[in-house]
Amino acid sequence: MKLNNRKSYYTERYHSHDDFKNLGYQYWKSGVLRHVLSHEMFSNPVQDKNYTQIDKLFIYLVNAVKQIKTQYSIAHDKDTILIN
Repeated sequence: MKLNNRKSYYTERYHSHDDFKNLGYQYWKSGVLRHVLSHEMFSNPVQDKNYTQIDKLFIYLVNAVKQIKTQYSIAHDKDTILIN
């Protein structure tokens, strides 16, 4: 029986001192569109819901590209999300 909440010995041994810096803009915290579009576009609550949905779509697409990048990268583990 494998415990899902416990990391493997390999992960603990080889990645315990990983300290990744300069990972770029953290888009999942404040969104992409709020920094690209004018703030006037987000002032209307009806349109704000639409822009929020589009913003979630952009975040999903960027994360999908990161998964593709890790599949072809020989320097990173396949389950890492710490790339830019």
